[in-house]
Amino acid sequence: MNRTRLTLLTVLLALAAGPLLAKKPSKAPKKDDEVVEINENDPAMKAAFKQAQSSLDTFLATVIPSNPKFDAVAIRIAVHDGKKTEYFWATPFKIDGDGFKGSINNVPRVVNNIKYGQEWSFKRTDVVDWMYVDTQAKVMHGNFTTCAQLTKAPPAHAKEMKKVYGLDCER
Repeated sequence: MNRTRLTLLTVLLALAAGPLLAKKPSKAPKKDDEVVEINENDPAMKAAFKQAQSSLDTFLATVIPSNPKFDAVAIRIAVHDGKKTEYFWATPFKIDGDGFKGSINNVPRVVNNIKYGQEWSFKRTDVVDWMYVDTQAKVMHGNFTTCAQLTKAPPAHAKEMKKVYGLDCER
């Protein structure tokens, strides 16, 4: 893999996790708050979406009610605008009736019906990923979409990214 592509992959993966480390979106978005491209037709990404959906109840039972040892608790959702779809992290979020409400923690680049920091209502079927960091164990749980993206990276680079973020893609 050439140096430019490797650098781009590093930036994209950092952007995937960076916005999640903030507890609430600030009023002024930063470069770190950009959305990372997701190819929903990629088999690894489809598997990540399925894994997130199948483990969503366990995730919710773990993080609700809030636990001070958990940080960067977030849900990644699909937002549709006509034929366009874009994926955003929502944090903080809460259960709201049969669905959820959460603050959008990324800057839209494709869809026009949502803004950074906006509270957004969404359904369970919109959830494509979830994550949280256990600050005591220094392990990031979930974040299956980033794990799927790391399958495209050189093994040494993927290992380093997992180490930097405490991301455990084997769980």
